[in-house]
Amino acid sequence: MNSNEWPLVFFTLLTQISLGIIVAGLLFSLVTKNAETNIPLDLKKWLMFTALGCMVVALAISFFHLASPLHSVYALSNIGTSWLSREILLVSMLTFCLLIASASLHFNVPHRDLFSYLFLACLIVGVILVWSMARIYMIETVPLWNSPATPIAFFNSALLLGGSITLVVLALYFSKNPDIPDIRQIQNAVFMMIAAGVFISLLNMLLIQPDMAVAGSGFFSPAVSPWWRHGQLILMLAGFSLLTYWFTLLPDSTWAVSKLIYAGTACLLVAEILGRYLFYASYYRVGI
Repeated sequence: MNSNEWPLVFFTLLTQISLGIIVAGLLFSLVTKNAETNIPLDLKKWLMFTALGCMVVALAISFFHLASPLHSVYALSNIGTSWLSREILLVSMLTFCLLIASASLHFNVPHRDLFSYLFLACLIVGVILVWSMARIYMIETVPLWNSPATPIAFFNSALLLGGSITLVVLALYFSKNPDIPDIRQIQNAVFMMIAAGVFISLLNMLLIQPDMAVAGSGFFSPAVSPWWRHGQLILMLAGFSLLTYWFTLLPDSTWAVSKLIYAGTACLLVAEILGRYLFYASYYRVGI
């Protein structure tokens, strides 16, 4: 893989983590809608700040991929025909929406009563952004990218990493606020979100992601060691196993075993970095 593509690995993953945190926030609202437990305002602030932080870092990292960062503004002139132009616009829009939503919670500017609408705007823009991001790579002459596996992998990273990073935020929040009553519904929802991400990832890797030889003229497929894929699989299963063990201890020890969350999340994060490395390393063209 070209060394200049490493910023894209972290840019795409951080953007998808941000969307995943927003999706987790939506789950919180759904599972507590008819329950007596309300989501603490401070917890909402932590989550939105984390999502915003991911987008700010992603936006900064994206400039390292550009030969002339100051010329990036001209890419917006092709919004009607270019998925890349749409991505650039949507990244800015999502960062702005998260900034306004966070400001509404922290400073009541605009009013906190508008947070639900601002949060919905973040969710919609985030979904469209990740879809646009996937569409950039679905090129007919690049067979390993031009597949349903690409958008599935991008959205699934949001579930897997967004859910696990949300667990980290929850663990840190409850360590700072031990008097807050346990929110079991939220814990269950996030764990199920991660479990769904692992299941989808396995299906995508084993059944959907193409594995084909180059046909006809074009560039040769790059030689990538299978140990990268083995490493991704091992780390993903190890991370999920740690989180599953934490989940089974919930009734007895709740957040006392939060180190399992940190270790499991670290494994899942490295696994997704390996997977995204393999994605960019699999680039090859067929035809003219």
